[in-house]
Order: sequence, then C-alpha cells, then structure tokens
Amino acid sequence: MDSTVNIGALSSELLAAENILNTEYSFEKAEPNYLRCLDIIKKAPEMRPQFVDLLTTLFEAKEISDEPVAFLMHALQWSEIREWAEDKIRQMPNAVATGGPLEKVIEAFSDDWKNQEFYELFSKK
Repeated sequence: MDSTVNIGALSSELLAAENILNTEYSFEKAEPNYLRCLDIIKKAPEMRPQFVDLLTTLFEAKEISDEPVAFLMHALQWSEIREWAEDKIRQMPNAVATGGPLEKVIEAFSDDWKNQEFYELFSKK
C-alpha cells in the first residue's frame, strides 16, 4: 500500500471505531477496528510520523476521542504521542478541568491501564 492509501485506511478505521463508540457505546465492538488499525500501522513502520500526525490531528479536531488513541498507545507505546499529550496538558490554562482526555491517553502507557480489561487483545497478557 502506498502512503495515501495507508493514511486513508487508518483514518477510516479510526472514524468507524469512533462511530461505534458514539452510537453503540461498546469498546468490544470497536476493538476489531482498533486491531485493523494496528495491522495497518505494523505493515508500514516507516510511516510512523504520518500516523502520529493523523492521530493527533483527528484528536485535536475532536473527530476521535481519547479511547482509540489510548488503545493504540497501550499497544504501541509511542513516546512521541505521550510527549505530545504531556505538552498539550502543560499548555492548558486549566488542565485540571480540561485535560481529562489527554490524561486518559497518558494513562494508557501504563501496564495497569484501567480500560485494558474491556479488550480481548489485552486480556490475553
């Protein structure tokens, strides 16, 4: 796949998962989309900077919530996403009131991430 196709495929899976979260309120039903996201990412490791940009752009535009980013970061542990989230929180005038979604992304880097129990992928660990 070329880079445009990879970005389009990843974006499509992320938006489809977000739709599932918003309409069916189900982490379990969104997991297959997240797994396809991981597959796209793992097949094109050279595109990591573009994937990071896509995730942060979609999140900042409020097109995706913290959950897809958190799921992917629990699996991938990309330091640049953690650094981005920490930097965004530092820049917030009232991070306690508005930084919750970014805190959830940062929490996903922990082995004890609380949402992992909702996903089959992480329950196998």
